[in-house]
Amino acid sequence: MESCKIVIPSHKRATRVRTSSVVANAILCVSESQAAQYRLCNPLEEIVTHPDNVVGLAAKRDWIIRHFGNVFMLDDDIDTMQRVYTEPGEKSQVDPLTAYDLIQSAADACHQAGAFLFSFAHVPAPVLYNPMMPIDLAGYHTGCAHGVLAGSKLWYSREILVNEDYWISCLNAYQNRLSWKDTRFYFQQKDTFVNPGGLSEFRNVEAEAQDFATLQRVFGQDVVTLKKASEKSKLKHPFQKTLKLPF
Repeated sequence: MESCKIVIPSHKRATRVRTSSVVANAILCVSESQAAQYRLCNPLEEIVTHPDNVVGLAAKRDWIIRHFGNVFMLDDDIDTMQRVYTEPGEKSQVDPLTAYDLIQSAADACHQAGAFLFSFAHVPAPVLYNPMMPIDLAGYHTGCAHGVLAGSKLWYSREILVNEDYWISCLNAYQNRLSWKDTRFYFQQKDTFVNPGGLSEFRNVEAEAQDFATLQRVFGQDVVTLKKASEKSKLKHPFQKTLKLPF
């Protein structure tokens, strides 16, 4: 049985959808006005449309979780799914059918654990993988690849412009206390910040500043804080965030 639908929200990237070749049986979700172009450029893919008044990724994600119920969402610029637990020289890339099965398995395990939000590792480095704790039950869930199960009490605020992953991670900690993250696998994106379309027309420093203020106002200044730069980790912009979730 299929535990969840796999959906790729996309916007103005009809000719540049990578993710369909990474995960089998994925559905493209686009606005009604862009559907004809997406169907022309992606004739083998199932396409579901949402009304044109659903604007922005947070609003699109909110529409998706209500329309599909149990769903796993993948950004359209994902290049590969990879194993994190590899040794030097081992193949890390996962084939599309296996990727599909891994998502279904994660959705089923999340449900059996009594959780509603699930995802995979958000960092690919094998040195950061803990083989004694492959499943993480709390923390941040990356926006590019995460799932929500029906009955979650979760929703995406239209006030959030480009940080819907931080919003849903915080809201889930408040509402459900528990989540499911399989840290053995990772979705690799390509050209995320230079690829036209998608969030590129919304992402700027002003949007990051607005989102940071909204997240602090809703979830608290002790939970959402500014990330500090270090010699090994430079900030991409002054409003990079970190979460300190109590659950």
